[in-house]
Amino acid sequence: MGMTIQQQPSASYVHGAFEQLMYVLTSTEQASASNYKYRYIADLYVGAVMVSRVKVYPNGAGAGVIRVDKLIQDWMAITKADQGTVANEIYYSTIHKLGLNAAAESWSSNNGENYRKVEMKFGEEYATSATTNPTEHLDELTGNYISCIMSAGLRRSVTWDMGIPLYTSSPNWIATYLPTAYTQKVFSDRQINSNFISTTASDIPVVHQDVTLKEVRTLGLGMDGASPQSSVAISAWVGLYDSSDALLDSGFITASTAGGIAPGSVSTDAGRLQYIGVGPDNLKGQNTVATFAAFFIAGSVAYYEVIFMQDSTTVPSNGNKALASSCCYQYTVVNSDCTYGDTNYNYVTLAWQNSFGCWDYQAFSLVHQRTTGSIERKTFDQVAGNWDTADANQDFNFRGDQGGTRISKVSATQEMVANSDIFNQDEVDLLETLYLSPNVFLLGSNGSTITPIVITDTSFIQKKNVNERSPFIYQVKFKYAKERPTTKGGTYKG
Repeated sequence: MGMTIQQQPSASYVHGAFEQLMYVLTSTEQASASNYKYRYIADLYVGAVMVSRVKVYPNGAGAGVIRVDKLIQDWMAITKADQGTVANEIYYSTIHKLGLNAAAESWSSNNGENYRKVEMKFGEEYATSATTNPTEHLDELTGNYISCIMSAGLRRSVTWDMGIPLYTSSPNWIATYLPTAYTQKVFSDRQINSNFISTTASDIPVVHQDVTLKEVRTLGLGMDGASPQSSVAISAWVGLYDSSDALLDSGFITASTAGGIAPGSVSTDAGRLQYIGVGPDNLKGQNTVATFAAFFIAGSVAYYEVIFMQDSTTVPSNGNKALASSCCYQYTVVNSDCTYGDTNYNYVTLAWQNSFGCWDYQAFSLVHQRTTGSIERKTFDQVAGNWDTADANQDFNFRGDQGGTRISKVSATQEMVANSDIFNQDEVDLLETLYLSPNVFLLGSNGSTITPIVITDTSFIQKKNVNERSPFIYQVKFKYAKERPTTKGGTYKG
Protein backbone atom coordinates (compact mmCIF):
# COMPACT_ATOMS: atom_id res chain seq x y z
CA MET A 1 0.00 0.00 0.00
CA GLY A 2 1.90 2.99 -1.31
CA MET A 3 -0.48 5.91 -1.83
CA THR A 4 1.00 9.36 -2.41
CA ILE A 5 -0.65 12.79 -2.61
CA GLN A 6 0.84 14.59 -5.60
CA GLN A 7 -1.32 17.73 -5.39
CA GLN A 8 -3.63 19.13 -2.72
CA PRO A 9 -5.12 22.42 -1.44
CA SER A 10 -2.67 24.30 0.74
CA ALA A 11 -3.14 23.78 4.47
CA SER A 12 -1.56 27.20 5.01
CA TYR A 13 -4.54 29.08 3.52
CA VAL A 14 -8.22 29.52 4.26
CA HIS A 15 -10.01 28.54 1.07
CA GLY A 16 -13.36 29.54 -0.31
CA ALA A 17 -15.72 26.61 -0.53
CA PHE A 18 -16.41 27.54 -4.17
CA GLU A 19 -12.79 27.44 -5.21
CA GLN A 20 -11.67 24.45 -7.24
CA LEU A 21 -10.13 22.26 -4.54
CA MET A 22 -8.28 19.42 -6.23
CA TYR A 23 -6.40 16.33 -5.09
CA VAL A 24 -4.18 14.23 -7.33
CA LEU A 25 -3.28 10.78 -5.96
CA THR A 26 -1.03 7.95 -7.10
CA SER A 27 -0.60 4.43 -5.79
CA THR A 28 1.79 1.55 -6.31
CA GLU A 29 -1.16 -0.81 -5.96
CA GLN A 30 -2.82 0.78 -8.97
CA ALA A 31 0.27 0.12 -11.04
CA SER A 32 0.41 -3.54 -10.01
CA ALA A 33 -0.58 -5.95 -12.76
CA SER A 34 -1.98 -8.36 -10.16
CA ASN A 35 -4.72 -5.94 -9.04
CA TYR A 36 -8.05 -5.53 -10.82
CA LYS A 37 -11.06 -3.18 -10.71
CA TYR A 38 -8.99 -0.46 -9.07
CA ARG A 39 -10.54 2.76 -7.72
CA TYR A 40 -9.31 5.58 -5.47
CA ILE A 41 -11.46 6.37 -2.41
CA ALA A 42 -11.92 9.83 -0.90
CA ASP A 43 -13.78 10.32 2.41
CA LEU A 44 -14.89 13.73 3.69
CA TYR A 45 -14.97 14.16 7.47
CA VAL A 46 -16.83 17.04 9.13
CA GLY A 47 -16.44 17.26 12.88
CA ALA A 48 -14.71 13.85 12.94
CA VAL A 49 -17.74 12.26 11.25
CA MET A 50 -17.52 10.78 7.78
CA VAL A 51 -20.24 12.50 5.75
CA SER A 52 -19.37 11.74 2.14
CA ARG A 53 -17.47 9.15 0.12
CA VAL A 54 -16.50 9.17 -3.56
CA LYS A 55 -14.70 6.57 -5.65
CA VAL A 56 -12.91 7.42 -8.88
CA TYR A 57 -11.22 5.34 -11.52
CA PRO A 58 -7.61 6.14 -12.43
CA ASN A 59 -7.04 8.46 -15.36
CA GLY A 60 -4.90 7.55 -18.36
CA ALA A 61 -1.75 8.19 -16.33
CA GLY A 62 -2.92 5.99 -13.45
CA ALA A 63 -3.63 8.90 -11.08
CA GLY A 64 -6.79 9.69 -9.16
CA VAL A 65 -8.02 13.25 -9.77
CA ILE A 66 -10.62 14.24 -7.20
CA ARG A 67 -12.44 17.57 -6.85
CA VAL A 68 -13.65 18.00 -3.26
CA ASP A 69 -15.17 21.50 -3.17
CA LYS A 70 -18.49 20.14 -4.41
CA LEU A 71 -18.56 17.78 -1.43
CA ILE A 72 -17.71 20.51 1.07
CA GLN A 73 -20.35 22.94 -0.24
CA ASP A 74 -23.15 20.61 0.85
CA TRP A 75 -22.05 21.06 4.46
CA MET A 76 -21.85 24.84 4.54
CA ALA A 77 -24.46 27.58 4.93
CA ILE A 78 -24.65 31.27 5.74
CA THR A 79 -25.28 32.20 9.38
CA LYS A 80 -28.85 33.45 9.83
CA ALA A 81 -29.49 32.81 13.52
CA ASP A 82 -27.70 34.04 16.62
CA GLN A 83 -26.34 30.83 18.07
CA GLY A 84 -25.05 32.08 21.39
CA THR A 85 -25.29 30.61 24.85
CA VAL A 86 -29.00 31.15 25.51
CA ALA A 87 -30.99 27.91 25.36
CA ASN A 88 -32.88 27.42 22.07
CA GLU A 89 -31.71 30.82 20.85
CA ILE A 90 -31.18 29.53 17.34
CA TYR A 91 -34.89 29.03 16.86
CA TYR A 92 -36.04 32.59 17.30
CA SER A 93 -33.14 35.07 17.32
CA THR A 94 -31.59 36.56 14.21
CA ILE A 95 -27.86 37.11 13.86
CA HIS A 96 -28.52 40.75 12.93
CA LYS A 97 -29.79 41.59 16.42
CA LEU A 98 -26.68 40.67 18.40
CA GLY A 99 -26.76 42.64 21.63
CA LEU A 100 -30.55 42.86 21.40
CA ASN A 101 -31.36 39.15 21.59
CA ALA A 102 -29.42 39.03 24.85
CA ALA A 103 -27.97 42.25 26.29
CA ALA A 104 -24.94 40.44 27.70
CA GLU A 105 -24.08 38.81 24.35
CA SER A 106 -22.80 41.23 21.71
CA TRP A 107 -20.74 38.39 20.24
CA SER A 108 -22.09 35.20 18.72
CA SER A 109 -19.87 32.24 19.52
CA ASN A 110 -21.21 30.00 16.78
CA ASN A 111 -21.03 30.71 13.07
CA GLY A 112 -23.41 27.93 12.15
CA GLU A 113 -21.98 26.27 9.05
CA ASN A 114 -20.15 29.18 7.46
CA TYR A 115 -16.64 28.04 8.39
CA ARG A 116 -15.40 24.47 8.33
CA LYS A 117 -12.08 22.79 8.97
CA VAL A 118 -12.63 19.47 7.25
CA GLU A 119 -10.47 16.40 6.91
CA MET A 120 -9.95 14.32 3.77
CA LYS A 121 -9.01 10.66 4.20
CA PHE A 122 -7.97 8.53 1.25
CA GLY A 123 -7.90 4.85 0.49
CA GLU A 124 -8.28 2.50 -2.42
CA GLU A 125 -10.09 -0.63 -3.50
CA TYR A 126 -9.09 -3.41 -5.82
CA ALA A 127 -9.61 -7.12 -6.46
CA THR A 128 -6.94 -9.80 -6.67
CA SER A 129 -8.51 -11.39 -9.74
CA ALA A 130 -10.82 -10.48 -12.58
CA THR A 131 -13.65 -12.54 -11.11
CA THR A 132 -13.57 -11.52 -7.43
CA ASN A 133 -15.12 -8.50 -5.78
CA PRO A 134 -12.83 -5.60 -4.85
CA THR A 135 -11.79 -5.05 -1.25
CA GLU A 136 -11.71 -1.59 0.34
CA HIS A 137 -8.49 -0.41 1.98
CA LEU A 138 -9.52 2.71 3.90
CA ASP A 139 -7.70 5.48 5.76
CA GLU A 140 -4.34 4.90 4.15
CA LEU A 141 -3.77 8.66 4.08
CA THR A 142 -5.23 10.78 6.89
CA GLY A 143 -4.68 14.16 8.51
CA ASN A 144 -5.30 16.14 5.31
CA TYR A 145 -7.14 19.22 6.60
CA ILE A 146 -8.75 21.97 4.55
CA SER A 147 -9.96 25.21 6.16
CA CYS A 148 -12.92 26.62 4.24
CA ILE A 149 -15.07 29.70 4.49
CA MET A 150 -18.36 29.54 2.68
CA SER A 151 -17.80 31.88 -0.26
CA ALA A 152 -14.76 32.18 -2.45
CA GLY A 153 -14.26 35.91 -2.48
CA LEU A 154 -14.36 36.02 -6.23
CA ARG A 155 -14.14 39.82 -6.30
CA ARG A 156 -10.57 39.72 -5.11
CA SER A 157 -8.16 40.65 -7.96
CA VAL A 158 -9.33 38.10 -10.46
CA THR A 159 -9.30 37.71 -14.18
CA TRP A 160 -11.82 35.62 -16.07
CA ASP A 161 -10.31 33.12 -18.46
CA MET A 162 -12.58 30.40 -19.78
CA GLY A 163 -15.05 31.25 -17.04
CA ILE A 164 -12.64 30.30 -14.27
CA PRO A 165 -11.55 32.89 -11.69
CA LEU A 166 -7.79 33.07 -11.48
CA TYR A 167 -6.14 34.69 -8.47
CA THR A 168 -3.63 37.09 -9.92
CA SER A 169 -1.76 38.06 -6.77
CA SER A 170 -1.77 35.14 -4.36
CA PRO A 171 -3.99 32.14 -3.66
CA ASN A 172 -4.04 33.32 -0.07
CA TRP A 173 -6.64 35.96 -0.90
CA ILE A 174 -8.12 35.91 2.58
CA ALA A 175 -4.88 36.95 4.27
CA THR A 176 -5.76 40.65 4.36
CA TYR A 177 -9.10 39.89 6.03
CA LEU A 178 -7.81 38.21 9.17
CA PRO A 179 -7.63 40.28 12.39
CA THR A 180 -3.88 40.27 12.95
CA ALA A 181 -2.76 43.92 12.52
CA TYR A 182 -4.10 47.47 12.23
CA THR A 183 -3.99 47.31 8.42
CA GLN A 184 -6.36 44.33 8.27
CA LYS A 185 -10.02 44.25 7.32
CA VAL A 186 -12.55 41.72 8.55
CA PHE A 187 -15.15 39.72 6.56
CA SER A 188 -16.93 42.60 4.85
CA ASP A 189 -16.73 43.69 1.22
CA ARG A 190 -16.65 47.35 2.25
CA GLN A 191 -13.22 48.65 1.37
CA ILE A 192 -10.88 51.13 3.04
CA ASN A 193 -11.78 54.71 2.11
CA SER A 194 -8.86 57.13 2.19
CA ASN A 195 -11.26 60.11 2.31
CA PHE A 196 -12.01 59.35 5.96
CA ILE A 197 -9.62 59.62 8.90
CA SER A 198 -9.97 57.92 12.26
CA THR A 199 -10.28 60.29 15.22
CA THR A 200 -9.11 57.54 17.55
CA ALA A 201 -5.90 56.82 15.63
CA SER A 202 -5.29 58.80 12.45
CA ASP A 203 -2.70 56.31 11.19
CA ILE A 204 -5.20 53.44 11.18
CA PRO A 205 -7.06 53.01 7.84
CA VAL A 206 -10.83 53.57 7.85
CA VAL A 207 -13.75 51.60 6.44
CA HIS A 208 -16.67 54.04 6.54
CA GLN A 209 -20.44 53.88 6.24
CA ASP A 210 -23.50 55.97 7.15
CA VAL A 211 -26.11 54.53 9.51
CA THR A 212 -29.28 55.72 11.19
CA LEU A 213 -30.10 55.23 14.85
CA LYS A 214 -32.72 52.62 13.92
CA GLU A 215 -30.37 50.21 12.18
CA VAL A 216 -28.65 46.96 13.09
CA ARG A 217 -25.26 45.86 11.82
CA THR A 218 -22.87 42.95 12.33
CA LEU A 219 -19.27 42.22 11.46
CA GLY A 220 -17.97 38.70 10.97
CA LEU A 221 -14.32 37.91 11.61
CA GLY A 222 -12.00 34.93 11.83
CA MET A 223 -11.30 34.05 15.45
CA ASP A 224 -9.27 30.86 15.23
CA GLY A 225 -6.02 31.31 17.10
CA ALA A 226 -4.31 28.50 15.20
CA SER A 227 -2.97 28.34 11.67
CA PRO A 228 -4.02 29.16 9.03
CA GLN A 229 -5.88 32.05 10.68
CA SER A 230 -3.85 32.92 13.77
CA SER A 231 -6.28 35.68 14.80
CA VAL A 232 -5.19 37.92 17.69
CA ALA A 233 -8.48 39.80 18.15
CA ILE A 234 -9.52 39.61 21.80
CA SER A 235 -12.03 42.45 21.96
CA ALA A 236 -13.72 45.27 20.08
CA TRP A 237 -12.94 48.79 21.30
CA VAL A 238 -15.83 51.17 20.63
CA GLY A 239 -15.57 54.97 20.89
CA LEU A 240 -18.54 57.36 20.63
CA TYR A 241 -17.89 60.91 19.35
CA ASP A 242 -19.98 64.07 19.13
CA SER A 243 -20.08 66.53 16.23
CA SER A 244 -17.05 68.39 17.67
CA ASP A 245 -14.95 65.19 17.60
CA ALA A 246 -15.03 65.00 21.40
CA LEU A 247 -15.03 61.50 22.86
CA LEU A 248 -18.34 60.95 24.65
CA ASP A 249 -17.74 57.43 25.89
CA SER A 250 -15.72 54.34 25.08
CA GLY A 251 -15.26 50.78 26.19
CA PHE A 252 -14.20 47.25 25.31
CA ILE A 253 -16.61 44.52 24.31
CA THR A 254 -14.52 41.42 24.97
CA ALA A 255 -15.38 38.24 23.10
CA SER A 256 -14.87 35.79 25.96
CA THR A 257 -17.12 37.75 28.36
CA ALA A 258 -19.81 38.88 25.90
CA GLY A 259 -20.98 35.64 24.29
CA GLY A 260 -17.94 34.83 22.13
CA ILE A 261 -14.78 32.77 22.43
CA ALA A 262 -11.23 34.12 22.65
CA PRO A 263 -8.97 33.00 19.77
CA GLY A 264 -6.75 30.97 22.10
CA SER A 265 -9.76 28.95 23.26
CA VAL A 266 -11.28 28.12 19.88
CA SER A 267 -11.19 24.38 19.25
CA THR A 268 -14.18 23.68 16.99
CA ASP A 269 -15.68 25.00 13.77
CA ALA A 270 -18.30 26.86 15.76
CA GLY A 271 -15.84 29.47 17.00
CA ARG A 272 -13.56 29.80 13.99
CA LEU A 273 -15.78 32.57 12.63
CA GLN A 274 -17.66 34.84 15.03
CA TYR A 275 -19.98 37.83 14.72
CA ILE A 276 -20.37 41.00 16.76
CA GLY A 277 -23.26 43.47 16.70
CA VAL A 278 -21.94 46.96 15.82
CA GLY A 279 -25.00 48.88 14.61
CA PRO A 280 -26.45 51.79 16.62
CA ASP A 281 -29.30 49.65 17.84
CA ASN A 282 -26.98 46.75 18.68
CA LEU A 283 -24.75 49.02 20.79
CA LYS A 284 -27.74 50.67 22.43
CA GLY A 285 -29.21 47.29 23.42
CA GLN A 286 -26.08 45.61 24.80
CA ASN A 287 -25.08 46.07 28.45
CA THR A 288 -21.39 45.16 28.40
CA VAL A 289 -20.77 48.91 28.18
CA ALA A 290 -24.10 49.99 29.62
CA THR A 291 -23.34 53.72 29.37
CA PHE A 292 -23.55 53.67 25.55
CA ALA A 293 -27.35 53.57 25.54
CA ALA A 294 -27.85 57.03 27.07
CA PHE A 295 -25.78 58.75 24.38
CA PHE A 296 -27.61 57.03 21.54
CA ILE A 297 -31.00 57.75 23.10
CA ALA A 298 -30.08 61.42 23.59
CA GLY A 299 -29.00 61.67 19.95
CA SER A 300 -25.61 63.11 20.86
CA VAL A 301 -23.57 60.53 18.93
CA ALA A 302 -22.39 62.02 15.62
CA TYR A 303 -20.25 59.02 14.76
CA TYR A 304 -18.52 56.10 16.40
CA GLU A 305 -15.52 53.88 15.69
CA VAL A 306 -14.92 50.17 16.16
CA ILE A 307 -11.37 48.76 16.27
CA PHE A 308 -10.57 45.17 17.14
CA MET A 309 -7.77 44.87 19.70
CA GLN A 310 -5.29 42.30 20.97
CA ASP A 311 -6.25 42.99 24.58
CA SER A 312 -9.09 44.55 26.57
CA THR A 313 -7.12 47.30 28.27
CA THR A 314 -5.13 49.25 25.69
CA VAL A 315 -7.04 52.16 24.17
CA PRO A 316 -6.07 52.40 20.50
CA SER A 317 -4.11 55.44 19.40
CA ASN A 318 -1.31 56.24 17.01
CA GLY A 319 1.11 55.29 19.77
CA ASN A 320 -0.72 52.05 20.47
CA LYS A 321 -1.79 51.04 16.98
CA ALA A 322 0.51 48.02 17.11
CA LEU A 323 -1.98 46.36 19.43
CA ALA A 324 -4.84 46.93 16.99
CA SER A 325 -5.81 43.78 15.09
CA SER A 326 -7.98 45.50 12.47
CA CYS A 327 -8.51 48.77 10.69
CA CYS A 328 -11.06 51.29 12.01
CA TYR A 329 -14.74 50.71 11.21
CA GLN A 330 -16.26 54.18 11.33
CA TYR A 331 -20.04 54.74 11.39
CA THR A 332 -21.51 58.20 10.83
CA VAL A 333 -24.98 58.62 12.36
CA VAL A 334 -27.35 60.38 9.95
CA ASN A 335 -30.98 61.51 10.11
CA SER A 336 -33.06 59.10 8.10
CA ASP A 337 -35.63 61.76 7.08
CA CYS A 338 -32.93 64.05 5.69
CA THR A 339 -30.81 61.39 4.10
CA TYR A 340 -33.31 58.93 2.72
CA GLY A 341 -36.16 61.22 1.66
CA ASP A 342 -39.06 62.94 3.37
CA THR A 343 -41.08 61.39 6.15
CA ASN A 344 -43.57 59.92 3.70
CA TYR A 345 -40.87 57.60 2.42
CA ASN A 346 -39.78 54.50 4.27
CA TYR A 347 -36.10 53.88 4.64
CA VAL A 348 -35.09 50.25 4.63
CA THR A 349 -31.93 48.30 5.14
CA LEU A 350 -30.87 45.55 2.77
CA ALA A 351 -28.69 42.80 4.24
CA TRP A 352 -26.99 40.32 1.97
CA GLN A 353 -24.51 37.49 1.89
CA ASN A 354 -21.19 38.95 0.85
CA SER A 355 -18.22 37.30 -0.84
CA PHE A 356 -17.12 35.76 2.48
CA GLY A 357 -20.49 34.25 3.29
CA CYS A 358 -20.98 36.88 6.03
CA TRP A 359 -23.23 39.94 6.01
CA ASP A 360 -23.02 43.39 4.48
CA TYR A 361 -25.65 46.13 4.80
CA GLN A 362 -26.84 49.27 3.06
CA ALA A 363 -29.74 51.62 3.79
CA PHE A 364 -32.04 52.80 0.99
CA SER A 365 -35.16 54.92 0.67
CA LEU A 366 -38.18 52.87 -0.39
CA VAL A 367 -40.03 54.95 -2.97
CA HIS A 368 -42.46 52.50 -4.55
CA GLN A 369 -44.00 49.92 -2.29
CA ARG A 370 -46.87 48.29 -4.14
CA THR A 371 -46.16 48.17 -7.80
CA THR A 372 -47.90 45.25 -9.46
CA GLY A 373 -45.66 44.09 -12.24
CA SER A 374 -47.71 41.24 -13.65
CA ILE A 375 -50.82 39.20 -12.97
CA GLU A 376 -50.98 35.53 -13.79
CA ARG A 377 -54.22 33.52 -13.86
CA LYS A 378 -54.36 29.74 -14.04
CA THR A 379 -57.61 28.45 -15.48
CA PHE A 380 -59.50 25.22 -16.02
CA ASP A 381 -62.67 24.19 -17.91
CA GLN A 382 -65.53 23.39 -15.54
CA VAL A 383 -68.23 20.92 -16.45
CA ALA A 384 -71.72 22.44 -16.18
CA GLY A 385 -74.53 20.79 -14.27
CA ASN A 386 -74.93 18.65 -11.16
CA TRP A 387 -73.07 15.58 -12.38
CA ASP A 388 -72.01 14.66 -8.88
CA THR A 389 -75.45 14.82 -7.24
CA ALA A 390 -77.94 13.62 -9.88
CA ASP A 391 -79.71 10.37 -8.81
CA ALA A 392 -83.13 8.75 -8.58
CA ASN A 393 -84.40 11.56 -6.40
CA GLN A 394 -82.74 14.51 -8.20
CA ASP A 395 -82.81 15.30 -11.88
CA PHE A 396 -79.76 16.50 -13.77
CA ASN A 397 -79.89 20.22 -14.42
CA PHE A 398 -77.57 22.70 -16.06
CA ARG A 399 -76.69 25.53 -13.70
CA GLY A 400 -75.96 28.98 -14.96
CA ASP A 401 -73.22 29.64 -12.42
CA GLN A 402 -71.23 26.60 -13.52
CA GLY A 403 -69.31 25.62 -16.60
CA GLY A 404 -66.91 27.35 -18.93
CA THR A 405 -63.51 28.73 -18.11
CA ARG A 406 -62.84 29.11 -14.38
CA ILE A 407 -59.90 30.54 -12.44
CA SER A 408 -58.08 28.23 -10.05
CA LYS A 409 -55.24 30.54 -9.03
CA VAL A 410 -54.32 34.22 -9.30
CA SER A 411 -50.73 35.32 -8.79
CA ALA A 412 -49.56 38.93 -8.72
CA THR A 413 -45.99 40.12 -8.48
CA GLN A 414 -45.28 43.00 -6.09
CA GLU A 415 -42.14 44.81 -7.15
CA MET A 416 -40.49 47.50 -5.05
CA VAL A 417 -37.96 50.15 -5.94
CA ALA A 418 -35.38 51.47 -3.49
CA ASN A 419 -33.18 54.51 -4.09
CA SER A 420 -29.66 54.77 -2.80
CA ASP A 421 -28.15 57.83 -1.24
CA ILE A 422 -25.27 59.47 -3.07
CA PHE A 423 -22.65 56.74 -3.37
CA ASN A 424 -18.92 57.13 -3.57
CA GLN A 425 -16.75 54.68 -5.48
CA ASP A 426 -16.24 52.16 -2.68
CA GLU A 427 -19.99 52.00 -2.07
CA VAL A 428 -20.58 51.34 -5.77
CA ASP A 429 -18.09 48.48 -5.59
CA LEU A 430 -19.94 47.16 -2.53
CA LEU A 431 -23.28 47.33 -4.34
CA GLU A 432 -21.99 44.90 -6.94
CA THR A 433 -21.88 42.19 -4.28
CA LEU A 434 -25.57 42.86 -3.52
CA TYR A 435 -26.53 42.08 -7.11
CA LEU A 436 -24.39 38.94 -7.10
CA SER A 437 -25.62 37.66 -3.73
CA PRO A 438 -27.86 34.56 -3.49
CA ASN A 439 -29.22 35.63 -0.08
CA VAL A 440 -30.76 39.09 0.32
CA PHE A 441 -33.04 40.25 3.14
CA LEU A 442 -35.10 43.35 3.82
CA LEU A 443 -34.64 44.51 7.41
CA GLY A 444 -37.25 46.62 9.12
CA SER A 445 -36.48 49.38 11.59
CA ASN A 446 -34.36 48.08 14.51
CA GLY A 447 -34.23 44.71 12.77
CA SER A 448 -37.87 44.20 13.78
CA THR A 449 -38.70 42.32 10.57
CA ILE A 450 -36.49 40.16 8.39
CA THR A 451 -37.98 39.41 5.00
CA PRO A 452 -36.30 37.39 2.24
CA ILE A 453 -36.35 39.21 -1.09
CA VAL A 454 -35.26 38.63 -4.68
CA ILE A 455 -33.40 41.29 -6.65
CA THR A 456 -35.24 41.60 -9.96
CA ASP A 457 -32.75 43.80 -11.80
CA THR A 458 -31.17 41.76 -14.57
CA SER A 459 -28.06 43.88 -14.97
CA PHE A 460 -25.68 46.04 -12.97
CA ILE A 461 -23.49 48.82 -14.33
CA GLN A 462 -20.43 49.34 -12.16
CA LYS A 463 -19.82 53.06 -12.53
CA LYS A 464 -16.26 54.30 -12.24
CA ASN A 465 -14.97 57.75 -11.40
CA VAL A 466 -12.63 57.64 -14.40
CA ASN A 467 -15.52 57.07 -16.78
CA GLU A 468 -18.48 58.89 -15.30
CA ARG A 469 -19.19 61.85 -13.16
CA SER A 470 -19.79 61.18 -9.51
CA PRO A 471 -21.79 61.18 -7.36
CA PHE A 472 -23.53 57.93 -8.17
CA ILE A 473 -27.17 57.14 -7.39
CA TYR A 474 -28.68 53.70 -7.89
CA GLN A 475 -32.14 52.19 -7.94
CA VAL A 476 -32.56 48.62 -6.78
CA LYS A 477 -35.66 46.69 -7.81
CA PHE A 478 -36.77 43.71 -5.78
CA LYS A 479 -39.76 41.62 -4.76
CA TYR A 480 -40.73 39.51 -1.77
CA ALA A 481 -39.53 35.93 -1.98
CA LYS A 482 -42.63 34.47 -0.32
CA GLU A 483 -46.15 34.19 -1.65
CA ARG A 484 -48.97 36.02 0.10
CA PRO A 485 -52.70 35.23 0.00
CA THR A 486 -54.94 37.18 -2.38
CA THR A 487 -58.57 36.35 -3.01
CA LYS A 488 -59.94 32.93 -2.25
CA GLY A 489 -58.28 30.36 -4.42
CA GLY A 490 -55.39 32.58 -5.34
CA THR A 491 -52.03 33.64 -3.99
CA TYR A 492 -50.20 36.93 -3.88
CA LYS A 493 -46.50 36.68 -4.66
CA GLY A 494 -44.61 39.62 -3.28
